[in-house]
Amino acid sequence: MVFWAYGAVTVKHKARTRALRVANIIEEGRLGGPQVRIANVSRALRPEIETTVIVPKENSEHFRSMLKGYEVPYRAFPLSRITKEPKIALRYIVFSWYEILQLFHYFKNEKFDLVHVSGGAWQYKGVIAGRLAGLKVVWHLNDTYMPLFIRLIFSVLSNAATGYIFASERSYKYYRPYLNKSKPSFIIPAPVDTDYFNAFSTHNNCSQDLNDLILKNERCFVIGTVANINPVKGLETLIEIASYVQEKNKNVFFVVVGAIFENQKKYFHKLKTLIDKLKVKNILFLGPKMDIRSCLSKFHIYLCTSIAESSPISVWEAMSMGKPIISTDVGDVPLYVQSGSCGEIFPIYDSKLASKLIIDLVDNKQRREFFGANARRVALKYLDISVCARKHIQAYTSITNTDL
Repeated sequence: MVFWAYGAVTVKHKARTRALRVANIIEEGRLGGPQVRIANVSRALRPEIETTVIVPKENSEHFRSMLKGYEVPYRAFPLSRITKEPKIALRYIVFSWYEILQLFHYFKNEKFDLVHVSGGAWQYKGVIAGRLAGLKVVWHLNDTYMPLFIRLIFSVLSNAATGYIFASERSYKYYRPYLNKSKPSFIIPAPVDTDYFNAFSTHNNCSQDLNDLILKNERCFVIGTVANINPVKGLETLIEIASYVQEKNKNVFFVVVGAIFENQKKYFHKLKTLIDKLKVKNILFLGPKMDIRSCLSKFHIYLCTSIAESSPISVWEAMSMGKPIISTDVGDVPLYVQSGSCGEIFPIYDSKLASKLIIDLVDNKQRREFFGANARRVALKYLDISVCARKHIQAYTSITNTDL
């Protein structure tokens, strides 16, 4: 029983006299797409839905700051995460049961109506704690790849969820073999605040490095991506593209906006080694930026080289800013971008084709403007926060059998 992102559902519910209370839990505290989605949706759901976000105590400073700025209530718990880092992995194995017990007592005492488990298939503590507390649970799946052992754990625990939310059609298809087909499933893309991500508003907080680059070269053409440094983002492909493009046009520069977390420093070193090997001179790593709009406003083209995505919020934000998109064939990007409409799609790892697409688009301003205008229209119609918030309310009320 799947309710698609663009479909309508009619359900009879029990009437409520108060707002629905939801605990939205995520076990990864570092700020990224899922955390941004949680903050945006929680804010947009008020006053119909009262959301309390459950965050890890560690590595969640930026996320908690965002929640505080949005006036979204949150509670910090000592939640460990799955990782290859030995000390953290050991803590995960030893203390997970205690963390689940703490969550159980909290859920039980607060008397939530629903537990929304965000972050993907590996984040199961909220599922177990929520069901132990006698609450209904919706499991939010926002990826299209997980190691086999995670999928095996999910196959065992997935039936504990009352229902599922998928960030994309591809996520639904990926996890479909592990699902109880009788339980409700909803496909809801990650949302974008199209009022905030608006190309016509003023953005003066751009990185000084990027501003200096543009000032030094008045013909500078900027191709950018927003991605924390991670192998799944396919940044090797981006470097190869930059190498090809610099041979054709010395005025094209590639910019990467995103954090380098401690466990990805070795990977970043590999990227720097590849840059040196290919003698790439046209790449700039800006690090993390709180105001992504300021960088997006300087981009002429948005480039996504990921090898796995579901509903990449950074791509949707670029579309909302009216930027033409060139992206790998990942997640539901092709569904919304559609080659020849909002940009171009290329196969994963195909840096040569991507380079050709970029060079052609750099030389065609009229086509860039056509793609950008269409991208903005698609973002408004299908990806706006108001659209996605309504679909969350639909999912919540259906799973809890209530009416707001």
